[in-house]
Amino acid sequence: QHYKSITFIEGEMILPTTEVVSHLTADIKSDHLISPPTTTPPDPIDRLHGNYTNLSERFKLRNKCFKRQYAPLYAARLAVMRPMLEAVARNKWFDVPQVQLNDLQQNKTCVIIGTIFKQMQLKPNILRELSENVNLPPKPERKRYTHQTDVVFLEDETQRITLIGNHETHDAITGTVICAKGKETAGGKFEVEEWSYCGLPAQLNSELSEPVSDDRYVAIISGISLGDPQYDPMPLQLFVDLVTGQLGSLKDQTFYSKVVRLIVAGDSLSKHTRDSTSAKQAKYLTTKTKAASISAAQELDDVLTQLVSCIFVDLMPGQFDPASFSLPQQPLHRCIFPQAAQYTSFQSVTNPYEADIDGISFLGTSGQNIQNIQQYTKLRDSVKIAETTLKCRHIAPTCPDTLGCYPYDEEDPFILRDCPHVYFVGNQRKFDAKMSEGDQGQKTLVVSVPKFFESNQVVLVNLKDLSCFPVSVATLIGEECVSMEKGGGADSEEEMEEDELLPDVNILPDDEGDDME
Repeated sequence: QHYKSITFIEGEMILPTTEVVSHLTADIKSDHLISPPTTTPPDPIDRLHGNYTNLSERFKLRNKCFKRQYAPLYAARLAVMRPMLEAVARNKWFDVPQVQLNDLQQNKTCVIIGTIFKQMQLKPNILRELSENVNLPPKPERKRYTHQTDVVFLEDETQRITLIGNHETHDAITGTVICAKGKETAGGKFEVEEWSYCGLPAQLNSELSEPVSDDRYVAIISGISLGDPQYDPMPLQLFVDLVTGQLGSLKDQTFYSKVVRLIVAGDSLSKHTRDSTSAKQAKYLTTKTKAASISAAQELDDVLTQLVSCIFVDLMPGQFDPASFSLPQQPLHRCIFPQAAQYTSFQSVTNPYEADIDGISFLGTSGQNIQNIQQYTKLRDSVKIAETTLKCRHIAPTCPDTLGCYPYDEEDPFILRDCPHVYFVGNQRKFDAKMSEGDQGQKTLVVSVPKFFESNQVVLVNLKDLSCFPVSVATLIGEECVSMEKGGGADSEEEMEEDELLPDVNILPDDEGDDME
């Protein structure tokens, strides 16, 4: 398709003559894919490997029991985080006494510690489901549930109190544990003067000058959405061919041979693969109907098989994947991937997922925790929300109020004990990254991974210096190279800073590579 002289006569393709091919390839270097043959075979390119340890054991469910209530989970969260916040309060307000809510005195400045709870008028509840039985109109579906009448409470082991004063109601996140300095008013409310999160936890290895001696990359992709009616397989296949070394010049193949691991951060299957109408139909009407998720899972198995044949792949479940709904989502069963599961380089992992790769700790989710906070607050920036979850030392603070999770009774696995080096969230609207720094020298790279289905972007993280950039996979249509963007990508080139973030890797000859995004 790169040759303009190729023509079709009555359905048959007429290849260019030898003179035309020689003219087209005269100025092409021998290290490019489309080039004259050489007499000496190229040197083999070996893929780099890194030391790996899976640290997600705390997210795996051993003894499942769903008969418990969620109150013990909140109690365990507050019990673990109270000593941390007491230390923070002593450092910030060393001369202010700390009291429990039942010991408050009016107009006396003090520090209280508790869990945020936001009372929201528009928040869905069980009454909406019951209204179907009493012929009451249910509330309409909403993307955002914030309202001007929302009220923020702080509660501890004894009682709760309404918060007023120096805090933003619509930015408060239910489930976060904070310490607040202020005083109780005559109306029985607590007027906040200052408040604080725990801050970033301690980092096991905060010195990140040069953890590895050479460039090594971890690729992160999310939101492939196989099975969507608008799905185009070409961008994904181009990425697979790039990573596996079957596409690109010698320079491209050398670059992608440094990718030591690929993390698939959820939503590999589209939401359209979940057909809710079939469950309401009679069985004899659906006996010969093949579920859309089956063909999508088979296609995913084919893609993973190509990848795991030459690179280690960690597959995380997402919101629309065939996994449990509540967090932490358990690994997708290996029987779904009969071909890829035969390779030792394939690993089905939990969501959230934590691992150590060449001394760099990775922690990430498939994005449900960030998307849920966006629904119930006015916060929109994915990176800022992810950074907030780091500072409050909790991956999913809205669990179990508005985000489903397993009813733990003695522990809360979402509490951050150690500060990761890389914290990524998948299935976001656009790519973004920020280096978050703590008071004790902690440094965490916070990465927002865009949906591949909408942006055709894959994120690469360099283990050497924690630099991060997206790689955009484009396809050639006619003579114009365009990005197969379906919406939801970056708002502008300035916002994405593509010229600075994209690596210098071409997958086309030099004369046409200038048009490559």
